[in-house]
Amino acid sequence: MKRSYRPALIFRIILIFLLGFIALFIAMQTHFWLVSLWIALLVILLIIELIRFHERSAKALKNFLLSIKQDDLSNIYTSDEPDEQIREAYTTLQQKIISLRSSKEANHHFLSALVDHVNVSLISLDDHNRIHLINNAAKELFSIPRIRDLKPLEKIDKHFAKAIREVHSGESRVLKIIRNGEMLNLLMRASEFYIQKNYYKLVSFQNINSELEEKEIESWQKLVRVLTHEIMNSAIPITNLISVINELVLDEKGEPMSIKELNEQDSSDLKDCLMTIENRSKGLVNFVKATKSLTHIPTPVFKTVYVSDLFSRIHTLLKPKLKKNSIRFETRIQPQRLQIQVDLELIEQVLINLMLNAIDAVKDSNDPGISLLAYQNGDVHACIEIKDNGHGIEELVMDQIFVPYFTTKKHGSGIGLSLARQIMGLHKGKIKVSSALGVGTSVVLVF
Repeated sequence: MKRSYRPALIFRIILIFLLGFIALFIAMQTHFWLVSLWIALLVILLIIELIRFHERSAKALKNFLLSIKQDDLSNIYTSDEPDEQIREAYTTLQQKIISLRSSKEANHHFLSALVDHVNVSLISLDDHNRIHLINNAAKELFSIPRIRDLKPLEKIDKHFAKAIREVHSGESRVLKIIRNGEMLNLLMRASEFYIQKNYYKLVSFQNINSELEEKEIESWQKLVRVLTHEIMNSAIPITNLISVINELVLDEKGEPMSIKELNEQDSSDLKDCLMTIENRSKGLVNFVKATKSLTHIPTPVFKTVYVSDLFSRIHTLLKPKLKKNSIRFETRIQPQRLQIQVDLELIEQVLINLMLNAIDAVKDSNDPGISLLAYQNGDVHACIEIKDNGHGIEELVMDQIFVPYFTTKKHGSGIGLSLARQIMGLHKGKIKVSSALGVGTSVVLVF
């Protein structure tokens, strides 16, 4: 039969009260005071035994809790517990905790194996920049063993550890480091989280040398195609026209003729040829100037600018052109006192180019309209958006719009969006373009 704590406790209390009452009755109603004394001693012994009975249960609970606190469940003794049901509960709880610990350890080993298996280099650190995790990919990438803090990484590059400390959740950066004499381009991403109120930052590194090389080759190929097309469009006509001029001004012996010897038709043809050569030469000069503007962007001088003031300047500059083309124009700023840290002249140049693109896009619309918007996105980054209801951009053209000199306009230089991307890069920002045929185009500057 299983012993229960409560009935045993009640039995002892009743027995103590009963014996105490008997001892008191004998002492007061009879002359057998010695018997009363012995019963009183028995009551005292029962009280001591009751206290020890209760302490055995408390001691068993104390030992159990102490074992849990010390994370040692291998040697838990609950034989002091007088209640068999409570002892079974202790045993069941002990087995459950051991099972949970085994499951936790198994999950830990699984996650450790998974982290070490992935090819992406991972480093996890706390708010004191102590490293809690570094996988095998990171050890191989940086040629370092297990480390406890960021100091060993400073030997690789003095700015490396600083970049890790400063990167925030959701942010991406490209770092250039030299390892074993080789230049590495690393894409660094960070994620911040809390576990049991403890802060951790998980930073990943991916060697993107091969991807950058592919993109660089692809960009060069696109650029060469555009350059070749532009130069050939001017060089071939000039070459052909020079051949025509040679035929006009040289006689059969190859000697130059006097202008007076040319008939009226030949003189007119010569004049046309020279004017065409001049125009095409000017075109080449403008092309070279446009190229120079792409490679000589001044260093930004940052200052705090109210977006409302920036929009006012843009509207003032383009108001005549908007009015001439009967274009509806609206601006919206939320919040009204939104500020950005920018180089005013450079960002103004970007917005003017984008606005001119929008004006050109809506010129054939039935009800042309352009919106200039400013707001904060979900990441609390300031955004400026230029929206139009023009014809939109074809899907096949979208991946070409940032290539220098690529343009769909008859008289466009093709450097506007490329220049805008470079300027936004100098501001640590981004430029995003979305478009739908027949609906319009949206260009967003994210600061």
